[in-house]
Amino acid sequence: MDFHGAWQVPLRPGMPREPDAWQRALRRAPFLVLARRGGETLFGKDAGHLDFRASLLVTDDHVTLGTVVRIHHRGGRLHRAALRRLHPFAARGVLRRAHREVALSAPTAGERWRTHHP
Repeated sequence: MDFHGAWQVPLRPGMPREPDAWQRALRRAPFLVLARRGGETLFGKDAGHLDFRASLLVTDDHVTLGTVVRIHHRGGRLHRAALRRLHPFAARGVLRRAHREVALSAPTAGERWRTHHP
């Protein structure tokens, strides 16, 4: 996948790098988890008019959300045309909301220090 249709946010110090924490933050998304490998989780949904996939990639310093769609017929093209301009804003909003939720649930610097310095 290239990063043309992807959005990325930086991970702040202390934020979890485990994909499960990010998957929990995206729990409101109506998509099934199709696969997991390393730091990437693949979500998706197949419909008669199109198939949708979203990749959530967690690295050491960023979280990247990428999406792709496969259109099956004219109904899929109409659906994509209707949402084409809205989709980038919605995807970035989903990623920002997940980033905020994960950041707020991360332990504070003091809590992390106490864990490593009993």
